[in-house]
Amino acid sequence: MKVETTELENRILKVVIDATPEETETSRRMAAQNLGKKVRVPGFRPGKAPYPILLKHLDPVVLQEETIQVFLDRAYPQVLDQENINPYSQGKLVSIRNLDPLSLEIHIPLRPLVELGDYRSVRVPYEPPLVSEEEVDKALNRIRQLNALLEPVNRSVQEEDVVYIDLVGYRMENGETTDQIVVEKQDLPIEILSPDKNSWEYPFEGFSRELIGKQAGDQLSVQYHYPEDALSKSLKGMTVHFEAKIKEVKTKILPELNDEFAQSLGDYSSLEELRKSIRSMLEEESLAKYLQEYDEKILREIIHSSKIEYPLELAENERQAYLKELKTLLSQYLMDIDLYNKIRGVSQEQFEEEVNQAVEDRLRSSLVLFEISKKENIKINPDRVRENTQQMMQDLLEETNRTRVPNQTLQTIAYRLAEHSIIDQVLMDTMERLRQIAKGEEIVSEESAQESPSADGVENQFQAESRGDSQSQENLSETTE
Repeated sequence: MKVETTELENRILKVVIDATPEETETSRRMAAQNLGKKVRVPGFRPGKAPYPILLKHLDPVVLQEETIQVFLDRAYPQVLDQENINPYSQGKLVSIRNLDPLSLEIHIPLRPLVELGDYRSVRVPYEPPLVSEEEVDKALNRIRQLNALLEPVNRSVQEEDVVYIDLVGYRMENGETTDQIVVEKQDLPIEILSPDKNSWEYPFEGFSRELIGKQAGDQLSVQYHYPEDALSKSLKGMTVHFEAKIKEVKTKILPELNDEFAQSLGDYSSLEELRKSIRSMLEEESLAKYLQEYDEKILREIIHSSKIEYPLELAENERQAYLKELKTLLSQYLMDIDLYNKIRGVSQEQFEEEVNQAVEDRLRSSLVLFEISKKENIKINPDRVRENTQQMMQDLLEETNRTRVPNQTLQTIAYRLAEHSIIDQVLMDTMERLRQIAKGEEIVSEESAQESPSADGVENQFQAESRGDSQSQENLSETTE
């Protein structure tokens, strides 16, 4: 058997395997033997007919396909070992160059290649923003708005009032109002928004402003044409004539900013304590946002100076995983991707571009982090993995009926959660190391008290998950038990 390899673009290895006549014939005989067990040959029991006679009863095309499969089953593992090939996934037969003797061309996706630049020379100024008193005041005012009381008033509608209306919408055709009712709401509360508030309004943007100056008992007539990308699928492209009757006007009574107000919100003894809590929360949010941007700057510099190649199959698997995560997230808000895009005013083409860019960024970042974790000898703390896994299992069991979940299923789930915990820990710890480097801090190496999985093993698991493979439980037993 002769083997020639050529590396193509996107981490694809082209492998040409030329079998000898003897190897081809051996594979053909084995193929005939396999097929002979399913073919009836007069005068012989299944699988017992001599090879020359059996050939006369076999479909030549089927025999040839089976011959190729038999040859590949034997030759493929030998080629991987002989050529020291480390595949990302199973190779694919792309061309049959010759049938006798066999000459086959296979394309094998290789594992990603990451050649790091001088990442230890990267420096990014670390300047987290401070939370101002004005930001604390704004947050406190939002809390007041949420705790406001509504009090009826006998006056015209003003900004920030809440107006209760009966609303009926009639479909219009050719400029005329029809009897077809397409919207009907009773006692519908409408908050009068200021022009600078970028909030979604019902039944259409700007409707609340039409009510300003009206009083209880007044009528309002207004027409609106819904665009083709309207959020309401039943109204898109339709012109609607709305009739609204104002039933009641209420104004917001904001609570006073004092210790009593603070105490009503929870375990706060004073307004000052509430302000401190709000400041702490804002500082946490601000720092989290800043760290995300800071990490992105670090990774951009490292990625820019590194060589990163991966098979398209890995990118597609990562894309499917990304979309699955997004759909799960949107379902919690009773949305699908179409509605999500309409709310943002994004076309399908723009959405695809967003997804592709997000997947590329996430994939490149993960590959770089895994490579750096090996260079920096990042250790995995089994205790942290165990603690995180147990917490995730506890949360999961609280959401499901424990008695209906078989023990074997629970064990499988536990190992899968442990896999995710290990990957997350490596990525987070490696990113923390990069922050230290970017700040120019002195790095003190920490010796792990226990043996821990290697970074290579974690990276392999990440790529296995991208393929949808299942990890053997034995490989993780030391970490999760």
